[in-house]
Amino acid sequence: MRPYILLYVTDVARSQAWYERLGFAPHRQGRHGTWAELLWTGSEGEGFLLYLHGNPEARPAGFALPGFEVTGPLEDVAARLAPLSCGETPAIVDEGFGRTLNLRDPDGYEWQLVEHEPELYV
Repeated sequence: MRPYILLYVTDVARSQAWYERLGFAPHRQGRHGTWAELLWTGSEGEGFLLYLHGNPEARPAGFALPGFEVTGPLEDVAARLAPLSCGETPAIVDEGFGRTLNLRDPDGYEWQLVEHEPELYV
């Protein structure tokens, strides 16, 4: 799995330009300009993803959703985490870029797992 942060932004292009100036590189783009993925590659060659999701409504300052990009089926990850889920059975949701699964840790922090489907991109 590879970690990422999902930011809800009001203008994807503007935010993408800003993060590119910080050193993030374009990785994948959504078809309709409402989604961009940027990649930070550190000195050790490890990658970190930043997802920018367009939302016309302003979000509270500091709103972000941490998560992981998974390389296998979400069902496998959900089964592995089931003993820790406190009785919850999280739903897998179809998105415009693949599928997601949102989980809460024992303290209530929400994490998103994403399974990409590259054919849904431009």
